[in-house]
Amino acid sequence: MKKLLLGMLMLLCLVSCGSGPNDTVSKFINNIKAGKPKEAAKYAIDDGFEGNLEMTYTNKTQELLFKTLLKNLEYKIIGTEKQDNDTTIVTVEVTNLDVQKVFLQVFQKMSQEVFTNKDSKPLSVEERFKQELEAKDKPKTKNTTKFVVKKTPQGEKVVVTAENIDVLLGKLNTTLLNLGNLGKTENETAVELPETGPSTGVSQKPEELRNQNK
Repeated sequence: MKKLLLGMLMLLCLVSCGSGPNDTVSKFINNIKAGKPKEAAKYAIDDGFEGNLEMTYTNKTQELLFKTLLKNLEYKIIGTEKQDNDTTIVTVEVTNLDVQKVFLQVFQKMSQEVFTNKDSKPLSVEERFKQELEAKDKPKTKNTTKFVVKKTPQGEKVVVTAENIDVLLGKLNTTLLNLGNLGKTENETAVELPETGPSTGVSQKPEELRNQNK
């Protein structure tokens, strides 16, 4: 009888430990990292999420950049806060390629080549990006982002925001919207991410995150 009860307790532990808001967020991020948007979409509350993460490339530089970002994506769940019976906020610390620094290095080195290398042919933009993205010591950045997880009839789902995706991808969107401000501080380059794309942007966060700051 004791063995039976022990077995049931172990089974319950396995079930409870293998599910929940943290597990949902982990599965979402793991599928993003693996380049599987269809699988990631299963854990997103937005039915149109998959289309927002379709990876189509118009050139080899874009492809190399995205593959490098996914390869270098690392994360750690550092906090979980239950808002109500149906809502939990999961805070994640993300380490990835520092996209802004990569772009800044490319532009700086290209400018130096134009004015100092008179005898050698300067590298093209594509060649310079390739060199920086394939470098052994690439600049990294660490940021935190909050994922809102809601209970639905289909199970727990993530309310994916544009800010979540931006942080996972090394602040790529922020960098592209601030190409004229490379090298400035985060406060100087703060932008409102577009409301289109995965759910919401910086100032259009889900109500749960807005209430958290009050």
